[in-house]
Amino acid sequence: MIFLIWGSQISGIKILNPIKADDWNLQVLKFEDYSFFHSKEWAKVFVETYQFTPTYFTYFENDKLIAAIPIMLVKSWLTGNRLVSLPFSDFCEPLLKDKASFEKIFSEIINHFQNEKLRYIEFRSIKRRFPFETENYRTDLRHVLKLDKSEAELLKTFSENTKRNIKKAKKAKLILKIMNDETGMKIFFDMNCETRKKHGLPPQPFSFFNSLLKNVIQEGMGDILLAEKDSDYIAGAVYLKFGKKLLYKFGASYSKYFDLRGNNFVMWEAIRKYLAEGFEEFDFGRTELGHEGLKRFKLGWNSEELSIYTTRYNMVKKEFLTANIQTQGFHNIIFSRSPVFLLKLIGNTLYKHIA
Repeated sequence: MIFLIWGSQISGIKILNPIKADDWNLQVLKFEDYSFFHSKEWAKVFVETYQFTPTYFTYFENDKLIAAIPIMLVKSWLTGNRLVSLPFSDFCEPLLKDKASFEKIFSEIINHFQNEKLRYIEFRSIKRRFPFETENYRTDLRHVLKLDKSEAELLKTFSENTKRNIKKAKKAKLILKIMNDETGMKIFFDMNCETRKKHGLPPQPFSFFNSLLKNVIQEGMGDILLAEKDSDYIAGAVYLKFGKKLLYKFGASYSKYFDLRGNNFVMWEAIRKYLAEGFEEFDFGRTELGHEGLKRFKLGWNSEELSIYTTRYNMVKKEFLTANIQTQGFHNIIFSRSPVFLLKLIGNTLYKHIA
């Protein structure tokens, strides 16, 4: 597979490894639909952790990026080989100037991988159902808060329950700690393992979070926010930054401290922090349909509810597949009753196959 690096003037369709393209982020940020998931730093995490192959299809006119479809090639003996845009990403909108550029690039994708015996190509988009409008798709929810008001004005727009929880956390005298180092990530990872156990899911391996720390957070593109009470860490979250957009990607807490409302405290402090830093959009990330509690939590911040569309296209039969990606089932009961050390082993083995 050939990867091209920015060189002298280029035009036409090119396959890029964004990690090797020095000005990739600058090119991406020119599109309205950019997100953190388009960044080269996010790609680095998956190459380093899971050895996925970045194969970004792009269209240039005189060195200007006109269209881009970020894709990772995922090879697995367990779940099959496929293309995903992008793995473990809430969404990754194809960056397009017009519909024609997408159709042209999509044809090139099919031609390029026609001998790879891949199961499908998967798109996770926020505006359209790709590769074409289809009735065979999965829908998830996304919640976005515009940071276009003052701190006091934003607070007034929150639900009464959210405002009560913020007051309760304030009364508990919780302390915010920003710990963008190995200690902070270890504290968050341990908390995340307990949270995943509660929800009956294995955690992503520590190598993933360590790579996120090294390639993203310590490069100034993310933060680890922790809530502390009497020297105990009770809740935390990982936020990712790109351009003027802020993404809440991972959250965790210890159940025994639930009454202190640590999650509400961290979220409100994050909103205050990133509003002061000039961010314009606060994205609460993906929520599966049926997760009513999480949905209510996110809507309580006066966020706008949007849709995320997941489509799968069989590249051999040239037909759509059912994109059934469920995290709820009988396995949740088994995992919730399993020890954390076992869940870590399962996560270390499983995640490179599920993407």
